[in-house]
Amino acid sequence: MDRHDIRPAVGSTTTGDLAAVGERDIACGVLPRLQHVVAARGEHVAVDDGTTRVSFAELAVRAAAIRARLEDLMAGRPVESAPAMGTKEPVALLAGHDAASVIALVALLASGHPVVVLDERTPAAWQRRLLAQVGADVVVADASRADVAAALVDAAGGTATLLTTTDESADAGLLWRDLPPADAPAVIAFTSGTTGATKPVVGSHRLLVRDAWNSAVASCCYDADDVVVHTLPLPFHAGLTTTIHTLLVGCGMRLVDVRATGVATLPDTIAHSGATLLVTSPAILRSLVASGPDPDLLAGLHGLTVAGESVYARDIAGASELLGSHCVVRNRYGASEVGLICEQVVGEAPEGRLPIGRPIGWTGVDVVREDGTSADIGEKGVIVVTAPDIALGYWGRPQDPAFTDNPDGTRTFRTSDLGRRLPDGSIDLTGRSDHAVSVRGYLVDPGEVEAVLRSLPGVRECLVAGQETDTTTRLVAYVVGEAAGDPTALRARLRERLPGHMVPAEVVAMSALPRTERGKVDRRALPLPVRGDRGHEPLTHWEQLVADTWTQVLGVDDLGPDDDFFTLGGDSLSAEELMTRLRDDLGAPPARTTSRTLVQAPTLREFASALAPDGQRSRAGIVTLHAAGSRPPLFILAGAGGLGRTLGTLARRLGADQPVHALQSPSLESRALPETSITVMARRHLASIRGITRGPLLLAGHGFGGLVALEIARLAQASGQSAPFVALLDTTPPALTRGDTRPAWRRAKSGLGLALASVRDTTGGAEAWRWQLQADTLAMGHTPTPRRGRALVLTASDGPAPEGQASWGAVLPGMVHRHVPGGPLTMVRPPHVDAVAAHLRTALDDVLAGVTLEREPADA
Repeated sequence: MDRHDIRPAVGSTTTGDLAAVGERDIACGVLPRLQHVVAARGEHVAVDDGTTRVSFAELAVRAAAIRARLEDLMAGRPVESAPAMGTKEPVALLAGHDAASVIALVALLASGHPVVVLDERTPAAWQRRLLAQVGADVVVADASRADVAAALVDAAGGTATLLTTTDESADAGLLWRDLPPADAPAVIAFTSGTTGATKPVVGSHRLLVRDAWNSAVASCCYDADDVVVHTLPLPFHAGLTTTIHTLLVGCGMRLVDVRATGVATLPDTIAHSGATLLVTSPAILRSLVASGPDPDLLAGLHGLTVAGESVYARDIAGASELLGSHCVVRNRYGASEVGLICEQVVGEAPEGRLPIGRPIGWTGVDVVREDGTSADIGEKGVIVVTAPDIALGYWGRPQDPAFTDNPDGTRTFRTSDLGRRLPDGSIDLTGRSDHAVSVRGYLVDPGEVEAVLRSLPGVRECLVAGQETDTTTRLVAYVVGEAAGDPTALRARLRERLPGHMVPAEVVAMSALPRTERGKVDRRALPLPVRGDRGHEPLTHWEQLVADTWTQVLGVDDLGPDDDFFTLGGDSLSAEELMTRLRDDLGAPPARTTSRTLVQAPTLREFASALAPDGQRSRAGIVTLHAAGSRPPLFILAGAGGLGRTLGTLARRLGADQPVHALQSPSLESRALPETSITVMARRHLASIRGITRGPLLLAGHGFGGLVALEIARLAQASGQSAPFVALLDTTPPALTRGDTRPAWRRAKSGLGLALASVRDTTGGAEAWRWQLQADTLAMGHTPTPRRGRALVLTASDGPAPEGQASWGAVLPGMVHRHVPGGPLTMVRPPHVDAVAAHLRTALDDVLAGVTLEREPADA
């Protein structure tokens, strides 16, 4: 028999008395199950790393010796107070991807000390940080890593202890005595920490066995007759759990350290070990396929599982050509806090990113909105997992709100992953909530952009991230592959498939994506792109609105005032689309929204100037958006520094019979001193309103305008005028308003700048940012008066703090609260404005049905 063939000998019993992992094993924990495996399959090879081969019986006696030495060491140490989660302190294992590390892992699990697996390739400073985070000061390592471990212990300042393992054996009975209970902490795994501080996830012995049942039995993936080629490094959590799973199932495990040997030896290893299942990552699979191996060497594989990153159809297509139709390919999704969650058995893969499939075993998965309700099919939301066994929590804070205990004994974990449920019931993973960025007011999930980008020819790997600038956020695509050599062509292809705000502004060519020591893409190591900043002067508020429409039509970002519509690729068809959008969304005059206007004024600034509506400032601070209609007028307060005409889209969707007037700061486009308080602002607006009606007031406010609308209602009622209805469109509640931390000199400078701007010509919202700063200051010093009248509160689902909007209940006890799609700005733009208009129209209908209102003439 070949040295590396770890299949059972011909004629041997492959399972003996060993039953498959079941609920009884889960209730007992890791070590009792492993004891059954050793008893049934003692002479079978448990693990082979290409240099060392260990049977299950040898594994037990060598692990028993390490456990005995660890207990002797611990007996001589001073007794510490009980750790945060459990009765024993954590112990670190400095591990590689080899048999010696597997043996030490079994010993530590048997000891009852939670195991923290450290990667020998990780910088010492990072290792010390992890140890300090959980209070582990005993490090276990074999002789080949003793020097690295000793340096780590010495750097801890004499508080840590090193235990160097040997190849000694002891009575296997020592391994099985005084075993930890199934609910005790077993392992501590650190999340990747790419977006902030690492979180130490505490998994129990019970969870590890449950995960083994999900991975092997519930998914019908493998059993004791299989031989698993395991390429996920043991120090990675997915590698750690795969190691434990194969031991508990009782099959043979062939470890391949791809980080040390590359993929060149992998085909030979698969063939010579008699492997039936390959467990790997998408990155390793892509490298294997690209190496062009002999398909005959892979013919013995009946299964391939891929996990750790998003998997794309192109990855599976290349692998399928090598493996043949008899090999079952599984795309798996999991989390350190749960283990395996979903699996997609891949048939004919659709184009692009593959779904993560359906939940495994007794695991339940839901996709929820911000308010916790289940999202509709196709609607994006946060992935929430409920299962019989989930992590105990995070070390040091077991009551973290991400975890919830349920009355039926299950446990729920709210992930940071975003996804959507597909019509066939499977789940499509779209990205992470902590990677989402706001681009021109639209919330963009970079994972969705990556999925499209990855499907393009000439793109091997990619990552999309948001880059913050002084004035905006833009998307940057980091691309590996020949397509990165022509960024213009690449962006043009993306514009054919994505809306303009999702097309990256920059493409950075990379030879390879940087990765952390844990194999994840290292976002912190991505280079900053050299900006193609043309240094143009900022656009006015009106010009930016027109520019946004150009972007929607042309798919071109970072527009400057001198950009030419036709030079940017505009033609007659796109010009017609532009005019339609301007008329429908901005209420631009039909007489001016013609191709002739665009030909005569082709640059952005010229065109915006030619399109600017006249006669909308006949009264200071008031803009009539829709004059016709028999219903009482609705007055909408624009947001901080916002122009009233930007609410035209909303006004037109409220119906032909609903008059609508917008109110903006009187000093924004007219020469007038700025208001000194929200009350002064409200008093001015109320005077303007009474020039139109003295009847009961219907009011709404967008953002900061909601505070002004509430104050107008208070002043009106104090003077005897009725104000039966106020709507707040994503207005920040007082409870979430933060104090002004700017130095006094900066506040004074800001106020002087606002005063000077108020006496200049700021038509079109030039320098609107000054009014935005003023609004922030006024809001901090204002406390709304509680109101008992009818109120509608609409919250933008993609806003910065949508949950906090519920605190309006303290000010508006009778309010109706609804969530609408979009962000604070995009909620009043297509397509999200339709939902806002529907809620607002319904509320107005209800008010008018219950209140008799008479519209009075302007001169009443």
